[in-house]
Amino acid sequence: MELCTVDACRKPVKAKRMCAMHHQRWRRHGDPGVTKVRRAAEPTPCKWVNCAKPSLSKGYCSKHYYIHRTRAKARPEA
Repeated sequence: MELCTVDACRKPVKAKRMCAMHHQRWRRHGDPGVTKVRRAAEPTPCKWVNCAKPSLSKGYCSKHYYIHRTRAKARPEA
């Protein structure tokens, strides 16, 4: 079994003589050694009128997103 060619990596090769992790880093950043930490976005308040709960999806809190989603299904497509 062939091993990843990146220094100190002992994982099996996926593609381009790199393991899955280093190959993905190479595809995303052009360098298999780059590590970037993904940061969560700053929480924003819900878009619903008079709701100050933090938004979770599409700008709505969980309660109002559910209402928004179910209303959109009920509307006929034009």
